[in-house]
Amino acid sequence: MERIDLDSPEPEKPEGRRPEWPRALRDALARVPRMAPRIPWKSPSARRALLLLVLVLAAIAAWRETRKSFRSVAPGFVGVGANRFTGTLETLEPGTHFRPPALYEIHPVRVSDQILSGEEGQFQVTTKEGVLARVGVQARWAIDRKRLLSQWAALPPRPDVELVAPVLFAAFRAAAPRYEVGKLISEKREELATVAGVEARKRLADSGIVLKEVLIGDLVLPPEFEKGRLAMVDEVQSTERLDVTLKKKAKEVEETRLTAEAQKARQIQEAEAAAAQRVIAARGEADAMRHVLALKEKQIKQKKLEAEAERQTVVQRAQAAAEASRIQSQAEADRRRQMADAEAYATRVQSEADFEGLEREAVLITANPLLIPKTFADRLSDRVQVILTPSIEGDAFTGEVYKRVLAGQPAAAPAPAPDKSPADPPATKKPKNAKRRTS
Repeated sequence: MERIDLDSPEPEKPEGRRPEWPRALRDALARVPRMAPRIPWKSPSARRALLLLVLVLAAIAAWRETRKSFRSVAPGFVGVGANRFTGTLETLEPGTHFRPPALYEIHPVRVSDQILSGEEGQFQVTTKEGVLARVGVQARWAIDRKRLLSQWAALPPRPDVELVAPVLFAAFRAAAPRYEVGKLISEKREELATVAGVEARKRLADSGIVLKEVLIGDLVLPPEFEKGRLAMVDEVQSTERLDVTLKKKAKEVEETRLTAEAQKARQIQEAEAAAAQRVIAARGEADAMRHVLALKEKQIKQKKLEAEAERQTVVQRAQAAAEASRIQSQAEADRRRQMADAEAYATRVQSEADFEGLEREAVLITANPLLIPKTFADRLSDRVQVILTPSIEGDAFTGEVYKRVLAGQPAAAPAPAPDKSPADPPATKKPKNAKRRTS
């Protein structure tokens, strides 16, 4: 059996002749049915095996197709799904979505912030003097998610290069001729970026792009202009150095003059000081006695002042003692007056309370006359014999006592012996409505 290696390199063919490998491949494919073993396709087991194989292959193909149908959208992107049959568009948020590839075509679009820099951000503009300068721009922009579907057809594949960069270049080219080169280098750079950013933002908003921030990095001038500017700066610096040197010389001259004047004034002051010292010495010798007399007078005055101060101290102490005695006497009088008022008030309150108690007792005695002997008996000592008698009026009570005495009986009946049981109270219970009498 002949073996054909399809992976072998193609033999070199001479010029003007057809290649030999198509004919060899055709012959090999024609010999494949003769090389295959004979399989009994008409038997039930072979048919079941073939059906099972077809089902497995169909399941594998369906699984692969289903797996391909789960489309993922990365964070910071929005998927634009286009229906292959209807042409409708829809936005897909970041995540996984079921969109079969046979029905939908997914285009991921980045909606997060992007930076335009590098070569795309290098623009050449003309200033007010006609100088051609290169401006390095850094712009932060993003695609407007709300207007993505409406602007999808007009959105280029690379918006940063094909849309954002040209619009920014046009804005800077229109705004740069308003400014001078020197001011652009020193202080007008931010203003130029703001003006150009406002103009570019309006134009990009119509295309569905939001321009958030525009900054100017480098500002490169032409070599000739840069050399002239550096030469001018050198001249200015030389002029400034000359001015500084002249000012320094003038200050040195002024310093020399002031030094001479100071030395002259110092000599004059030294002479005046020497003369003043001699005058002071003479006056000191002349005024020595006067100073001694003045010192004595001051000592006398000091002693007088000390005596006067001592007298004032004694007077103040006496006045303070008298004032303290007066305050103490007044405080004692106030205390006694307050105590007298308190005693009078207590007496008055006690009297009112006693009077009210007497009124209540009078009312109570009027209502219960037997309370008088009971109260009198309660106030007697334990050694006084207590006579319990029934409620008898005065004449009947006296007659009853006489009868007992004449009969040789005691005037009062002996009191019953108290019960010694612990359950009874220590005091003898007295019957109600009984009078107490003393023998």
